[in-house]
Amino acid sequence: MGKIVTFITLCSSLLSASTALSQSTPTVALARGANYVALGSSFAAGPGIPAQLGVCGRSDHNYSNLIATALDLNIIDVSCNGATTDNILDTPQNGAAPQIDAISHDTALVTVTIGGNSINYTASTFACAGAAPGERCTANLDQALISSAVDQLPAKLGATLDAIKAKAPQAIIVLVTYPRVFHEDAVNCSELELSSEDTRYLATLGQQLEDIFVSTASNHQILIADAYVRAAGHGPCAAAERWVNGATAADTGIRFHPTAEGHIEMARLVLTALGNN
Repeated sequence: MGKIVTFITLCSSLLSASTALSQSTPTVALARGANYVALGSSFAAGPGIPAQLGVCGRSDHNYSNLIATALDLNIIDVSCNGATTDNILDTPQNGAAPQIDAISHDTALVTVTIGGNSINYTASTFACAGAAPGERCTANLDQALISSAVDQLPAKLGATLDAIKAKAPQAIIVLVTYPRVFHEDAVNCSELELSSEDTRYLATLGQQLEDIFVSTASNHQILIADAYVRAAGHGPCAAAERWVNGATAADTGIRFHPTAEGHIEMARLVLTALGNN
C-alpha cells in the first residue's frame, strides 16, 4: 500500500512541478502521444528501482518514464547499464541495436545521459568502493587512460548530439547531467567507503564530466537539465533526503546511483527545461 501511495504522490508531484525558467529557455509544446526516445547509461536506466524491465537495469520509474507519464508521451526507452557513446552511435549492446536506431524522423523529444562509462567514471567508483582502510585505490587505476578519455569525451558527446539531430531534425533534445555523487569536502564520509584521496579523485572526475556536459550543451545549442547542480545537498553524505546512494544502496537504486527520489528530481529538471508547468 505504501508503494502505491508513493507512486501516486510522485506522479502528482511531477504533474504539478512548476519552476521558473530563464528568459533564454523557450517554452516547448509537445503534443500528447508524441514520440519520445530516452538514451543513456545506468544513470538514465534506473537499476535497482522497481519495476525492472529486461536485462539493462531499466526501470519503469526512471526519469524518462516519469516524464512520459507526466506529459502523456509515447516513450521508447533504450537506456542501458554500461552504455557508452559508442553504444548510442554504432555499437550493439546486450544483443540490442545501437540506441540511436530507436530515433526516427517523427521523434519529438530525446533525452540523453551518457559519458560516464566512456571515461570509466562508474567503473572507477566500483573498483575503489570498499577498499581497505588506508588503501589508495585510484593509484592503481590507469589514470593516463582515463585522462585521455576525458579529453576525447567532448568530441564524442558532440558527435552523439549531432547524430541525433541528423536523424530527427525537429526533435527537442535535452542533455541530462549526472547527479553529483562525490564532493571534495566529503573526505570523512563513511557512506562512501573511500579513502580521502580516492574521494577527491572521483570528485574531480565527476566535476570534469559535468563541465563537459555544460560546455557541450552550450556549443551545440541543446537544452540541459543539470542534475549535478540540483543534487547538491542530497548526495550520499547528506543529512537531508538522499537522491544518490553511497556504497550501500538505500531503499531503491544501486550503490553510487540515483534513488527513486533522485529520478523524480531529474524528471522535474527536464520538465523545467521544456518549460512545462
